Order: sequence, then structure tokens, then C-alpha cells
Amino acid sequence: MTSPTFTRVASVTASTKRPPAISSGKAGVPVTNLASIKCTRLVLADDAKELRETYQLGTLTNILQCFTQGDLDILTGDVLAIGSAEYPIRLVQSWPFGDDVRKRLILEGLKR
Repeated sequence: MTSPTFTRVASVTASTKRPPAISSGKAGVPVTNLASIKCTRLVLADDAKELRETYQLGTLTNILQCFTQGDLDILTGDVLAIGSAEYPIRLVQSWPFGDDVRKRLILEGLKR
């Protein structure tokens, strides 16, 4: 079920990339997995301090979050691409919201 409110808020078009299976001991370049998905704009994660400690991330990164609608095939380790910017996905959480299924993506972005 798609919420009309969420559809208005999810104004960012993104895609995900996933690394292919390791072959001959070498990892390949990530390739597009999902294209033209809608998500909310990226914002700093509410629980950034806890996430930074859990994943032992340095201080040169921002911990960002966004939400997607539906039960999409997005996994930890994928990369979220918005335009030419790419953000490693550190955590994917199911986020129940009434009758809707949403996913919260925790991303790592370099501070500029």
C-alpha cells in the first residue's frame, strides 16, 4: 500500500548498486541492482552517535538516513546512488508505519 503523503515526501530518485559475487578471489565493480526508486531526502541520522560507535566509523563521515517505500531488495553493503553521488549503505532496517512497509537506510557520507 502506498501512502499519498509518503509519495509526496519521497521526492528523491535514486538507484542501488550491488557488488557481484567474488570470482577468482577478486571483487567486481558494483552494478545497478534497482533503478528509479523513490526515497526521502538524506538527513543526518537521529542516532548517529550510537551508529558511529557500533560501526566504528571515523569522524570524517556523516551518518545519514533516508526512507524508501515498500519491501525493496536493498541490502547492507549495497551503494545508494543519487545523481553522481554514491553512499555506502551501512544498515537496512524494516520500519513499520501503519499499513505501510518502509525501509530505513543508514548511509555513510564523507564530510565536505
